[in-house]
Amino acid sequence: MIDWLQELNQMLMKQPLLLKIIIGLMLISFVLFSLYLVLSFIFFPIMYLYNHLTDKNQTNVLSREDFLFGQLTEKIQGNTIGEVMEIGSESARSVYPAKFYRLQDQEENHLLPVGTKVLIIDFDEQGIALVVQSKNIKTLIKEE
Repeated sequence: MIDWLQELNQMLMKQPLLLKIIIGLMLISFVLFSLYLVLSFIFFPIMYLYNHLTDKNQTNVLSREDFLFGQLTEKIQGNTIGEVMEIGSESARSVYPAKFYRLQDQEENHLLPVGTKVLIIDFDEQGIALVVQSKNIKTLIKEE
């Protein structure tokens, strides 16, 4: 292998300066790209685990015992997924993906437009809020 490198070096010495620069830049680019690939393969499992453990939809889900009040920021119709902003607590507002809690509402293609006040009943395994429309949410919020 050393003989091969010596022959390559002697061949490069006989070439014009511009060709030496081009070959040198190509060699440096190849080494950097190879290093990038090696580091990517080493750190991919670590970053995958980090992303899995810090997934916002998994870590920001509130306690299953809590019933929260929310307002839709995207409509929900039938089996579609909308978006709900939690408005019941006095802390910072949180936004969650949302769908109907009751299968009956999904099957009847029930529509909740943007701005509808809802009650967040639960969260599913993916962190999606399961909601029902609250007719008397104003009185419930005032009682708290």
